[in-house]
Amino acid sequence: MKLPNLEKLAGKLPKAIRGSVVDHARAIRDLFSHGKLEAARRSEERAVKLEAARSIVETSAALCTTVAFEPIPLADFPILTTVQITMVTGIAYVSGRDIGMRAAAEFIAALGTNLGVALVLREGSRALLKLFPVWGNAISGAIAGAGTYAIGRSATAYFIEGVSIADARRIFRRATNRKQKNAA
Repeated sequence: MKLPNLEKLAGKLPKAIRGSVVDHARAIRDLFSHGKLEAARRSEERAVKLEAARSIVETSAALCTTVAFEPIPLADFPILTTVQITMVTGIAYVSGRDIGMRAAAEFIAALGTNLGVALVLREGSRALLKLFPVWGNAISGAIAGAGTYAIGRSATAYFIEGVSIADARRIFRRATNRKQKNAA
């Protein structure tokens, strides 16, 4: 997987988060480029696939938390969405399925009909929180990280553990609630 020139993209980010975002993006790139995901995909061991998925989810959630700390309301939304869709695509790939960005977006949409409403409310809340320097940004980052983790956890359950989409929805809701409570 070829990522865009990180240094060029990083130059557009605020200095406070630039290094951390580049580090997280490199970690994701390394998962793809060093063959770790391909090895997990070819493995017959579920534990190997789960470990690769865990790495993808944790790195993606950390990246989204860092990006969402950006103090400009709604500026991070396209980046977060791209990272989340790429995360689901990576998990599906590790599971052995051929899946593209569109199918990953459809999976995220299938997590619940209220997900779109929840997304609008969550992003609106995050935008309002950013009006309160430092604390608002920290809470916004925690919400983005929790949402990304929940999507990743449910994608792992669906694609690798073989649960139904209904069970994946329940896992998504539980993971979101748990992560948000832990962040508070």
